[in-house]
Amino acid sequence: MERMSTPNFDFDKEEAYQLLRQLVAIRSYPGEEAEAQRACAAWLAQNNIASHLQITQNGQPNVIARIENGPGPTLMLNGHMDTVLRAQGWLHDPWQGWREGDIFYGLGTADMKCGVVANMLVARALATHKHQWRGTLIFSCVTDEEAYSYGARALVDVNRGGVKADACLVSEPHYVGGAIGAAGKVLVQVDVTGKAAHGFLPWQGVNAGIEAARFAAEVCNAVPELKHPQVPSSQTVLSIHAGSEQYVITLPETARVLITRQTVPGETRDSVLDKMRGFAASLNSPAKFEFSNPAPYYAPWAFDDPNHAFTQAFNAAYQAEHGSTPNLHYMFGISDANVFCGEAGIPSIVYGPRGDNFHQCQEWVDLASIPVFCRVALEMALRFFRFS
Repeated sequence: MERMSTPNFDFDKEEAYQLLRQLVAIRSYPGEEAEAQRACAAWLAQNNIASHLQITQNGQPNVIARIENGPGPTLMLNGHMDTVLRAQGWLHDPWQGWREGDIFYGLGTADMKCGVVANMLVARALATHKHQWRGTLIFSCVTDEEAYSYGARALVDVNRGGVKADACLVSEPHYVGGAIGAAGKVLVQVDVTGKAAHGFLPWQGVNAGIEAARFAAEVCNAVPELKHPQVPSSQTVLSIHAGSEQYVITLPETARVLITRQTVPGETRDSVLDKMRGFAASLNSPAKFEFSNPAPYYAPWAFDDPNHAFTQAFNAAYQAEHGSTPNLHYMFGISDANVFCGEAGIPSIVYGPRGDNFHQCQEWVDLASIPVFCRVALEMALRFFRFS
């Protein structure tokens, strides 16, 4: 497929590397993103892109920039600034990183400061070539994706004047093809209340520990997960707690079971909780069962419309760059696309530079893949703006 008449804009691998080095050098664990976010905002300002900081639930700021350029659709480029905690076994300082050819190692290089840098460069390209498109571009760099997605939730919170977009590209490191869906996650907390009694006279009470164990032993078989042809599903018991930490000869009066369930499109947290309540009732237990859904919760998401302008723009841009049709697939794991598409209803695709060793030592990104991503994202944006 031939390229469109796109701007003659060359994305410089070395500029991307230097910018990425600066951001990697700033530690940005969840709850500690402010300094790195201010560095991002400062770079945007230096490149004549106005942005503002939005404080999120964890007290850290999202960076949001709107480039409004006449009537047309709204496209969001999204990334997150936070990283996981440092794992054991790094060969060198994970914040200084080190380079071997085009491979740059460091904490957050792939997941996902490379995607943030790439979005910054694409936003600048679009800002400096406004004559090529019409619409609104939203650049967003959020906090807390690795924990509770406080940043993404604040970004689209309608009660806070949340961002509304017609499409969103999340630049997580899914380099081969693009992801168009994923499972969600529901944590189910089951609080079991029995009746205390002397441990030598158990028939006088109700042992919450035993009743919780009865529930936990069978729930995964009795409440099977819903199956989806492309999205994996699973569930398991994470923990069971009963009784007092101090040694006492007393029947446990309370117990708690925590279950994690990987949900697929078609399931909701309410449907999961209702099924588990039904199973608890079938036990005819003398104990009382109460169910809740503690954070974090993520809805499953799927954007599988081949005729949507966003899909067509992405497919055409990917093929123009790579010479092949993208392998649009369902990804493993949670991302902020669960919030944007699964909860806010924004059509989303996850695609970003190439990297690996996520959430472990020797995390790396292929620097040569950053300009490739930028060219795909730029052409995709231009096609989407022109033909939506």
